[in-house]
Amino acid sequence: MIEKFLFKARKLTESFTLLMIAVMSIIICIQVIARYIFNYTPPWIQPLSLLLMVWIGFIGIAVGFQDDSHIKINLFVDKMPKKFQKWVITSQRLLAFLFGLFMLIEGSKFSYSMKDSYIPGINTPSAILYVVVPIAGLLTILYLFFEFFGKWEGIADEGEGEE
Repeated sequence: MIEKFLFKARKLTESFTLLMIAVMSIIICIQVIARYIFNYTPPWIQPLSLLLMVWIGFIGIAVGFQDDSHIKINLFVDKMPKKFQKWVITSQRLLAFLFGLFMLIEGSKFSYSMKDSYIPGINTPSAILYVVVPIAGLLTILYLFFEFFGKWEGIADEGEGEE
């Protein structure tokens, strides 16, 4: 049951991120066409593409932790004894968990503090831009929590045949 929930959460995250990438690509194409053909740039394009880029980046942080595809240097870890490697990897994952907790708590505070500020051009509360920080923190915590308890192993492989 937990595995199905995690698989659906992952698929939803991936689909949402792909949708944001597609929308951002479309609006940037609109901006280029509008600027070079009509000599006009709509005022909403730049803030909206920035908003989408920030969301894509922060959601990418959570997915990177889940897939263990984030930037890291393994040169020294690979040369250590296996027992020490396991300790280093566990420490890295624990620090990532604490980072996710920090993003959740501090990102929530900051997002709430920005509720009365608005993004020029799209007239949307600035909190929409920053609320992705606690969302990414929550996803990071969720992924790493279940990884610690062995519930994440092989979920991407198991779910592939269920569609």
